[in-house]
Amino acid sequence: MATAGRAMFNAPRPACARRRRAGATRATADPAAAPPTGSAAATDLQALKEWAPTCAALAAGEQTILLRKGGIREPTFTPAAREFLLFPTSFHTEAELLKPAAAQRYAAEVRYDPRAHPRLTFATAAAVTGAWTTVDPAVLQLLDELHVWGPGFLENRLRWRARQPITVLELRAYRLHSPLVLPAEDHFWGCFSWVGLGNPQPLAAAAQQGQLAAAGAPALQDAAFAAKQQLCRRQLAQLADLQELSL
Repeated sequence: MATAGRAMFNAPRPACARRRRAGATRATADPAAAPPTGSAAATDLQALKEWAPTCAALAAGEQTILLRKGGIREPTFTPAAREFLLFPTSFHTEAELLKPAAAQRYAAEVRYDPRAHPRLTFATAAAVTGAWTTVDPAVLQLLDELHVWGPGFLENRLRWRARQPITVLELRAYRLHSPLVLPAEDHFWGCFSWVGLGNPQPLAAAAQQGQLAAAGAPALQDAAFAAKQQLCRRQLAQLADLQELSL
């Protein structure tokens, strides 16, 4: 992973942030329960399901954050890995959930349906460089410069499990030099966030060693990404209920 991501991830957290264990909430189910995924193997290369336009924006360097809640089969959203692949999905079909310019740029991704393809391409890796939770809906506007979503996006997410905090993930994306292509499997589909992709080499070994970033080119160069990180932390510091996740 590039030094800019590591340095900022380990930097002191905003004064208003209270450190807590990843996945913990004020009222949760059994904290030892593992989040459901599409595969149970602990050594699997992990992929995070995310709306296809968002994946494209991350790969283009236009977006550096995700706002997530758990799926139907997950009590909360829990980061399952520090490094993983992005799994473009068709969670939403409304282009209105994007900013107007982004809706035009990513029109093809809005229409994308992975279930219509017998083979799936995983072209983007991501490394977590920061993680927080909040219940404050102001987070979408505060982080406006770091995402391509329109005002209706967070409202859509807030309606889902209204009492569950929103997890903010800061990601550094890498466009893989050799995208991974796999047959579509039945276990890929379902209301869960994480999918195990088996043990494809050399990507699985790189992820286990924390070196998945070396398999791709960064969406943003070090200085540009560091500036995005500083902006993210400066804006998040305005949220009184912010809690930082220790990964």
